[in-house]
Amino acid sequence: MDAHQNAGPEQSWHELRDTGLGFAVTYVRELGGGGGHRVEQRFAAAFPERRRVEFLAGREALHRALDAVGLDRGPVLCDGPRPRLPVGVRASISHSQGVAVALAGPAEHFRTVGIDLELSGPPLAAAHLVLGPAESGLLDPAAPDATERLLALYSAKEAAFKALSPLVDGDALPGLRAIRLTAGPDGWHASPVARPDLAVQVTVRRTAGGVLSWALPT
Repeated sequence: MDAHQNAGPEQSWHELRDTGLGFAVTYVRELGGGGGHRVEQRFAAAFPERRRVEFLAGREALHRALDAVGLDRGPVLCDGPRPRLPVGVRASISHSQGVAVALAGPAEHFRTVGIDLELSGPPLAAAHLVLGPAESGLLDPAAPDATERLLALYSAKEAAFKALSPLVDGDALPGLRAIRLTAGPDGWHASPVARPDLAVQVTVRRTAGGVLSWALPT
């Protein structure tokens, strides 16, 4: 797992820009209760307050990421838990503790994308909910950095889940344990246990107070 220990999520902008993707960070505090398009604001008006604020911060980050690559085409509502993206767009959103991030790019160049920001993570006692039997060697619970390492593994799997889930049937990816991580020279290789032929490459970067991860096709 990489460093950039004292930097916020913005630190990854240059690295992601070089991939041809749009990347953006939005802080809830900068929005003053707004954010997103007016249609999105009306759509979210009936949400509980925390959900509304997170939704609009995520949409604001998404529009900034889309605009960075010339793909912003108006309001983005929902299909269930997923954003209803414009045709020809691949994108992913994540938010944690008042910070939202988004990654976006053209479908003609990116079959799928996934992003995850974690500013807090699961306790070590929950490691069995994240890691499968074949991944027991990835975490030593007695190590001094075990909690930080679990946070990075959890975030890597969340990003991979977002990228892989649109590509497989729901039964093939019921949760994080259904994804297997293997270490590579530039991050993690992630595949559904039921579909080892399908894979994404996951990059993990530590930020101030947490972890930012993104998953792209191999």
